[in-house]
Amino acid sequence: MKLQRKLLITVALLALTIGSVGIGVLGDTAPSEQVRLLVIDETHSIQSSLQIELFAKTLVGAGTFRIHALTEIPTEKNTEDPYDIVVIVPSIVEQVWIVTPDVPSRLTPTLVQALHVVESITDKMYEGEHTLDPRAVVGVTDDLFPAVYSGFLVQNGWL
Repeated sequence: MKLQRKLLITVALLALTIGSVGIGVLGDTAPSEQVRLLVIDETHSIQSSLQIELFAKTLVGAGTFRIHALTEIPTEKNTEDPYDIVVIVPSIVEQVWIVTPDVPSRLTPTLVQALHVVESITDKMYEGEHTLDPRAVVGVTDDLFPAVYSGFLVQNGWL
């Protein structure tokens, strides 16, 4: 019972933190075009799902992100439009990977702006003071895994 209560309090604090951060971050810097974002949650835990739901609601609230979700990295070819950004939350590694189709210096200004918003919200979500599941947030220029997944997802039409 105490664990459930503590979890609810932590989720409420996290929601308040993310909500206020989201408003501040998205206020003047939200991209003007729709940005397609794919979130891959491989954790399958209630805590992680709550975090990702708050993350998605914050971004959707800006009106510029269209978000889809999967529970595993897709291995088949994508038959629909590619996504602009992919956020991967692996089940074991203590990182969140932000994957883009190229290095940030080669992205369009709209995607760079969207990437900054996603990075900022992700940083607050996973490295802030009220996190449920603290993780390092890394992108394609920070670590080998996001770079490899970028190439794989681009090749299969997901990015």
